[in-house]
This record gives sequence, C-alpha cells and structure tokens, in this order.
Amino acid sequence: MIRIALLVIILVLAPAGAFFLWAWAVKIKQERKLAGTLPAWQDMPITWLAIAGLACTIAGFFVLFFTQNQGYGGLFAP
Repeated sequence: MIRIALLVIILVLAPAGAFFLWAWAVKIKQERKLAGTLPAWQDMPITWLAIAGLACTIAGFFVLFFTQNQGYGGLFAP
C-alpha cells in the first residue's frame, strides 16, 4: 500500500518538479545570454531536447526495473 502511494505521489509531483527545474534553467540561460557568456551549444534548443529525452528514458527504465516483477529484478515488485 505504501509502495503504491509513494509511486502515485512521485508521479504526480514529477511534472511540477520538472517545470520548476525548466523555469530555473531558462532564467539562468537568459542571464548568461544577456551577459554574453552563453556557450554556442546551449543556444540551440535541440540540445536541451535531447538531454531531456535521455533523462526521461533513463528515468522510465528505472521505474520499470524497480516496479515490474520479471523473476530477476524488481526491488518493489510483489
């Protein structure tokens, strides 16, 4: 029961946390752009899209590994 509650809480709070991290990163990027210290690779939106996609993929694999019972893994699996 606690496992399910924690999983639901994490899945509900994850988008809010991601938004606040994104907003914080945008603020830092704007400050660096105004100061002229922003590297060229950070000015491209595709770089951040690739980083976010990789992070979401890794997070998805961790969630699947720890919640699914495949006979060899699943730390929280019944």
